[in-house]
Amino acid sequence: MSSDKFRKDDFIDETDPFPAVQPTAGRWCEPYRAGITGMWTVHLRQPESVRDGDGRLVATLTASDLHTLGDLMLQQDALAREVRR
Repeated sequence: MSSDKFRKDDFIDETDPFPAVQPTAGRWCEPYRAGITGMWTVHLRQPESVRDGDGRLVATLTASDLHTLGDLMLQQDALAREVRR
């Protein structure tokens, strides 16, 4: 084995960003379905933003189906925009 097999360019520094990972967009994480209850759940990406807002804003939503969960997410987004004004 030659020493030039491993060049400095072959290594990723711990501070380098991952090239294929894009910054996440939107307020909500990816919804998931609980195995035991079968309920769909989604969490805010920044739940600390709820603490300063209206009491109607929540950090976690749960619904029996994905369509209803999407509607609840839209309602929460509208309330968050209203609170920011």
